[in-house]
Amino acid sequence: MKISVVIAVYNDREVVQCVRSVCASDPVDCEVIVVDDGSSEIDVVNLLAAHHLEARVFTLAENRGPAYARNFGVRQASGDIIFFIDADAEVYPDTLGGILAHFTGDASVDAVTIAWSDTPLVDNFFNKFKAVETNYVINEFWEKSFGSNGSAIKKQVFEAEGGFDEGFKSAHAEDFSLGLRLVAKEYNIVLDRAILMKNAYLNNFFWQGLRKYCLRAFLRAQVMQQTAHKVTTSYNSRKFKIAYALVLSTTALLAASFLGRELALLGLVVYAAFFALNLGLYRRFFTKYGIAFSVRAVPFHFIYLATVSWSGMAGLGCGMLRNLKILNN
Repeated sequence: MKISVVIAVYNDREVVQCVRSVCASDPVDCEVIVVDDGSSEIDVVNLLAAHHLEARVFTLAENRGPAYARNFGVRQASGDIIFFIDADAEVYPDTLGGILAHFTGDASVDAVTIAWSDTPLVDNFFNKFKAVETNYVINEFWEKSFGSNGSAIKKQVFEAEGGFDEGFKSAHAEDFSLGLRLVAKEYNIVLDRAILMKNAYLNNFFWQGLRKYCLRAFLRAQVMQQTAHKVTTSYNSRKFKIAYALVLSTTALLAASFLGRELALLGLVVYAAFFALNLGLYRRFFTKYGIAFSVRAVPFHFIYLATVSWSGMAGLGCGMLRNLKILNN
């Protein structure tokens, strides 16, 4: 069974390390397909050639968005299995072999999602924070999931479902939309937390991160709200719903505390419940990076989740208003 690794690139020089990691994988029958989504700052063909890396590179004349680029890559693929990975991520030597083992060992498997390592590719606070937080969430909160960075799928299943929705120009909800469709139709998706890959995150949360993660939450909430089949996935599991409810309640109560001291006290009580729910994560911060990192990471986690949660609520609200407008028309 052959696996085609599809990598969409837009001005990402890190694609060199990504392709190198795939080429260094333990022996598997695979091909590397790189789709340059109209990059303006790099020449992907020459960049990979300069590092003596073998890949089938396709260059799009203009930037069409990651959904289009990945769909284009799948159309060029000759493998039975498609593995999607971002250009700034890397696999371990045994990653692809572990993925293929699921498909070869059980013909009923339609897709496989793997975990992200708690060790990031970039050594700064936000990358360390996000790597530990994401790894913890995958292990403790996720139930079913399929995405565009660390997921594999049978080519025939991907094509049958129409691939990624190219109506999403930005890289935030096209994979979530596909994941919901796959779960709703009860495809057999395996989440293997023991198979890992390394990921890179943003360097600055309060500018790059706010824009990226708030937009992602906003768009994914709209997709979820408009989904005909209400299904349970990694982003609306019971634990996630509890965490969102606690952080939203805490911020709302503290914001309204000027109306009375009782609201402030109640907000602190709700935050204590939020803290208890995430105590395992905070232990991971301490175990991985020590007390100084933890003192910074614990309050930051609340700020991070609060911004994401309220962005998601805004997305739900906009989705509901859109539906009401459609009904009124």
